[in-house]
Amino acid sequence: MPITKRPCSNCPFRRDGAGAELREGRLQNIVTGLLADDTRTFLCHKTLDSERMTCAGAVGIMSKAGRLPVIARLGLVYGVVTQNDIEASAAMVIDPQSLGIGLESLEESKEAHHGPAS
Repeated sequence: MPITKRPCSNCPFRRDGAGAELREGRLQNIVTGLLADDTRTFLCHKTLDSERMTCAGAVGIMSKAGRLPVIARLGLVYGVVTQNDIEASAAMVIDPQSLGIGLESLEESKEAHHGPAS
């Protein structure tokens, strides 16, 4: 699946406040889920009716958290996306910590998805 090169003008993950407004708690739930499972992806809302693409904003947030998703790692290997693309996207999006997502909630979410760590 292709990856958009940059977060779109109203990407919900944008840090400049231009993003689409989501209902309370939705953004935190999306980000927590993404960070808990690097095999998950998030589709760009502007590509739902056309060729579906992974959201560069979601990739940027995951990159900031040190959890680059599998789809982006494959994209790097196959030249679909560059490290510069990922870094530029990360610079445009919010920090997961700004949503109140700490390591504790991330570990709880991982356990919910994968079971307790051994």
